[in-house]
Amino acid sequence: MPDETVVRVMKILSAIEIPPSAAQVVEEMGNDAVTVVCEVALGSYPGLRQKVRTNAVALLGWMTHAQAIETTALLVNDTNSDIAIRALRAAGQQKNGNVVDKIGQMLNKPGANPLIVAEGLKALLAIDSSKSKSVFEGYEKESPNKIPHRATPVVQDIITKRRKV
Repeated sequence: MPDETVVRVMKILSAIEIPPSAAQVVEEMGNDAVTVVCEVALGSYPGLRQKVRTNAVALLGWMTHAQAIETTALLVNDTNSDIAIRALRAAGQQKNGNVVDKIGQMLNKPGANPLIVAEGLKALLAIDSSKSKSVFEGYEKESPNKIPHRATPVVQDIITKRRKV
C-alpha cells in the first residue's frame, strides 16, 4: 500500500496540466516526494501511463532540489525520445551545466534524431554558460556532410535565430 506522500505526488503527476507551482509544492513536501518524482521520471514505477512519466520529467525543470538536477542529467540520453526531449527542456530551465558534455556528445553523433538535437541546442542556449556556448559554437561550425542533422530545417532554424540575436 503506497504511503500518503506517494499518493499525493502521483495525484499531481496524473493531472492533465501541471502548473509550474507544483514543483514547489512537491519540494515543500520533502525529500520523499522529490524521490517519487525522480523515480517516476526514471521509469522505476512499472505500469504507469507514459503521460505520468513525461509529466514527471517536465516537472523536474521547475525543481531546484539536487536529486531533481541529477535525475535530469540522467534522462537527457533516454532512449525514449519524448523523455529525452522533456529532459533537455528541463535541463535548460534548470540551467543544468551537468548536461553540457552529454549534449555535446549527442550533437557529434551523425545519426542523432534532429528533433532531439534541436532541443539540445535550445538547452545549451538556455544554460548560457561559457562551456555551453562553446559546445554550441563548435556544432555550428560542423559540416552537414559530416553530421547530416546539422542541415535539417529544425536545426537550421535554431542556429539562424541565434545568429540574429
